[in-house]
Amino acid sequence: MVLLLALPASASARSEGRTLTYARDHVWSTTVRFLVVDEKAKVIEKDSDAGYVLFDLKEDGKSYRGSLEIITVLTNGQPNIKFAIHVHDRPLWREAGMVERLEKKLRAELGTPPPAKKQPPKDDPKDKDAKDGKDAKDNKDGKSQFGDEPRSTTP
Repeated sequence: MVLLLALPASASARSEGRTLTYARDHVWSTTVRFLVVDEKAKVIEKDSDAGYVLFDLKEDGKSYRGSLEIITVLTNGQPNIKFAIHVHDRPLWREAGMVERLEKKLRAELGTPPPAKKQPPKDDPKDKDAKDGKDAKDNKDGKSQFGDEPRSTTP
């Protein structure tokens, strides 16, 4: 049992990049080209609709199976993307380096990602009551939420 605990935890880990505001369909071809041209990986399987690529990466005379996912992340209600790369039996720093190089390639080819759109603040019921001339802490019967006597409306 002690031997199982001594196994490296990176065997099932994956490296994820930062959330980027590029549109998912704009990054697909750059992502595949990055794997084939820049990383010299052999693409085994790819699915643009599902957003993944399976590949073989040759390093030190050995072949390592890897995967790259394009993950859609909602930020302020807007779809953004994030990359996750996993290369079996390789250190996490290798995967993290690939993510960093991919993000750099995207910026070089597509430009700086547009800024994230800020979602307008939601209407707060307390603000609505204040606009109507009511104290947000008062109940309909004029009592405060703390059970005190009704507040006087005259000075």
